[in-house]
Amino acid sequence: MIQLGRARIDLERREAFIGATPVRLGGRAFEVLQALLAQPNRLLTKHELIDQAWPGCVVEENNLQVQVSQLRKTLGLGADILETVPRRGYRLNLPGSAQALPDAAPAEQPGQVYVVDDDPALRTALVRQLRSHGLAAQAFDGGPALLAGAELAQPACVLLDVNLRHACGLDLQTELTRRDLPFAVVFITGFGTVDLTVRAMKGGAQALLCKPFDEPALLGSVHEALGVARQRFAERQARRQAALRFATLSAAEAQVFDALLQGLPSKAIARVLGLDDTTVKAHKEHIMAKLGTRSLVEWVLLGTLLGRLPSGLASPRRLA
Repeated sequence: MIQLGRARIDLERREAFIGATPVRLGGRAFEVLQALLAQPNRLLTKHELIDQAWPGCVVEENNLQVQVSQLRKTLGLGADILETVPRRGYRLNLPGSAQALPDAAPAEQPGQVYVVDDDPALRTALVRQLRSHGLAAQAFDGGPALLAGAELAQPACVLLDVNLRHACGLDLQTELTRRDLPFAVVFITGFGTVDLTVRAMKGGAQALLCKPFDEPALLGSVHEALGVARQRFAERQARRQAALRFATLSAAEAQVFDALLQGLPSKAIARVLGLDDTTVKAHKEHIMAKLGTRSLVEWVLLGTLLGRLPSGLASPRRLA
């Protein structure tokens, strides 16, 4: 969540609020806002913003003006904050009280636990037990109910019965992984086998508890899973923020970025891409400004988050 004046922006869910009241932003307007938030206090050209909001399309500039007007009106942003730079583009100015800062991370909060079991009595008992220890717990009778009713964007522990009435818990685990949700799974089962344990652990489960299990084992597994879920959430957020910043690069800048990650010197990049040395140097400066990187280490870390680091590159070489 990002605070922008009186408005709060949830980039994860693509939602905006004025105080506690949700406000509607169109998809194009949100794309423009994301690009501006990724690089506050920097002029973004009309071309850069159009590429972000209408990728691969030919669009008249007045369409961009409409989206900017919607942002100003809906979020209450004055022209001093969302500034028009005549004939060039727009800049999101965030001085003083207008700073856009992430909300405090809830890392110290007890965490959310979802109990997925088709036995109503067991579901109720587990929820009561978890809540008695300060954990926020909610019960579901199966995978579809969990996917429909859970907060999928927030980190959570899923206490999951292996043998659900109409499905296998391992299949739900696979679906959670496919969706890249910030969940960590603790399986519970009435019988445990070596094969089941191996399949669960290969799928990324944190633990497998055999019924009846004692309270220390339950709470220990749940707290460990919550720690893993928060880490996954932080990593996913970092990847998405990195992707958002990378999306502001032009096609030529992206090519230079990849070439630099391969350790190519500027002259080699110029030769491969058919550019002159001055252009390559200018691209490098623009890339560092747009991505907010100030060192080789930050550059390589960002490349790793984006999955663009060349395979077999054991350690970063000097980027000329």
